[in-house]
Amino acid sequence: YTEALLDALSTTQDLAEIMNGASLATNWRPRNGLERQFFAVARLIMARSARSSDRDVFFTQMGGWDMHRNMKASLAQRFGEIDNALRNFVAEMEAQEIWESVAFITSSEFARTMDSNGGGSDHAWGGNHIIASGGLKSGRIFNTYWPSVAIGNADDLGRGRMVPHYPWESMMVPIAKWMGMADGEATRAFPNYGNFNASKHFIPMTDLFE
Repeated sequence: YTEALLDALSTTQDLAEIMNGASLATNWRPRNGLERQFFAVARLIMARSARSSDRDVFFTQMGGWDMHRNMKASLAQRFGEIDNALRNFVAEMEAQEIWESVAFITSSEFARTMDSNGGGSDHAWGGNHIIASGGLKSGRIFNTYWPSVAIGNADDLGRGRMVPHYPWESMMVPIAKWMGMADGEATRAFPNYGNFNASKHFIPMTDLFE
């Protein structure tokens, strides 16, 4: 434990020294918590050579999506924050001339009902997600939407809790391959890989990226 603690302290100190010299290519001034997270990621990417890193995975997070009331106003605010953060992040990645090698994806552990509880919605299952990158074959929607969202349809568990037809791995497997994962490593990287039809449920990497 002592060695692990000392290693963590040393790594933190080394990273702090590297980050002090990581100036961005744009005049980005973050205005809220989400932007500050993207700002930190942009600085880490700028310092990739000093960190001796040729690939990374970064996580940012944003709460406040459990909208049981005031959903319209809350969604407008949240989407505005995401739009501003992502717009500045992409501009910085383009200025660093690395946007073609960066992929942004959204993730959530649950979705929302398709009907209203009077002022918002409640917990549900299937949903849609976003992937953005300078290396994408962009402007496309992948996989298929439900054939019906009418009340009582075969995929509705009640109140519009729609059963998803595609797994999270649908987009994560091609992203992992794009990052360098070999075909033989898929089952180790994705424990549920074998539960799906690879030709049906996973987007081919060559369809997703240029």
